[in-house]
Amino acid sequence: MKRKSIFILVLIFTLHLTGFSVIQRTLIDFNTYEEKMKQQFPEPPESYITNIDGKPSLVVGYKEYSLENWTVELNESASDVKNRVYSYCKAVKSQKFGTTLGVRVHFPKWNNNSYALVKPVFDIKVYDTNGQFINAENGVLPNAYEIKSISVWVNGRNYNFGLAVRLRDRYENIHEFFMGWLYFDGWRKLTFVNPNFTEKVQAKNLKREPLYPYDIPYYVFDSFVIYRPGFELGGDFVTYIAKVEVEYTPYFVDSEEDIKDEEVWNIITARMKRKEEFESKRLIENMYLYQQEKYRMQGEKK
Repeated sequence: MKRKSIFILVLIFTLHLTGFSVIQRTLIDFNTYEEKMKQQFPEPPESYITNIDGKPSLVVGYKEYSLENWTVELNESASDVKNRVYSYCKAVKSQKFGTTLGVRVHFPKWNNNSYALVKPVFDIKVYDTNGQFINAENGVLPNAYEIKSISVWVNGRNYNFGLAVRLRDRYENIHEFFMGWLYFDGWRKLTFVNPNFTEKVQAKNLKREPLYPYDIPYYVFDSFVIYRPGFELGGDFVTYIAKVEVEYTPYFVDSEEDIKDEEVWNIITARMKRKEEFESKRLIENMYLYQQEKYRMQGEKK
C-alpha cells in the first residue's frame, strides 16, 4: 500500500513538471475581423480631422481598419511607383473560410531579393481608454508569455516565396516567425514550432518579470512578411490568408488582484494616450496630404 501511494505521488509530480498549461487561441480570424473592429468604432465610419481651439486631432473611423485599407509596403529598392500602385489588399470570400485577406504584391522583375510587409494602416489597439485589454483574439493575445507554436492558414499559387508573421510584445520589440514557403497550390496550414520551448518546468530558465506599471505580457499582430528571393519570378503575386492561431503559456494562471492598480494610478492609460497623440500627429499630416491630393485629382477630372 505504501509503495502504491509513493507511485501516485510521483505520477502527480511528473504530470505537474511536464505541464498542461499550454493554451491555443486565435490571434486573428479575417472572417470576423472587420465586424469586431466595427463594434469598437460605431461612429463615424470615416476618419476626419478636427481643429478645436487650434489643436488639430484625428478622429479614427472603423473603415481605417478594414481589409481594403491594409497596406503593402515594399522594401526600399523594390518600392517604385508602379510596384506601389499594383500592391494592395482586399477582402476576398472563400468557400472554406468565409472572408479572407487577399494580398496582391507587384515585385520588381530584376534579380534582387525583395520583400513586402502586409499590415493594417494603424497599429491594432491593445488597450481601451480605461487601460483594459481590447481586441482579444482579434489581433491581440493578452497574458501571453512563451509561444510554443504559430499556425497560419494560407492559400498558395506555386510561388517559392517565403511567409513570416511578425508580432510585437509589451516592450515594442518585434518578433518574426518564419512560417515556410508558399510553393504549393490551394489552402495549407503552415506552422512555426518554437525549438526553444519546453513544457518541463525543471528545464525552463525561470525568472520573475516586473508587473505594474509595466504591461502584463502580451503579443499583438504587427504584420505579415512575404519574401521573394531574387532568383524567383517577379511581377504580380497573389495570396490569401484566412487566420492565425497561436499556442502559448499564459503568464498568470490566476490573475485576480486585491487592488486594481490601473484604476488607482492610470499609468498605462496615460502611456497609451501619449503614444496615440504621437501617432495622431503623424497621421494628421499624412491624411491632410492625402485629402489635398484627392481634391487635386478630382479637380483635374472636371
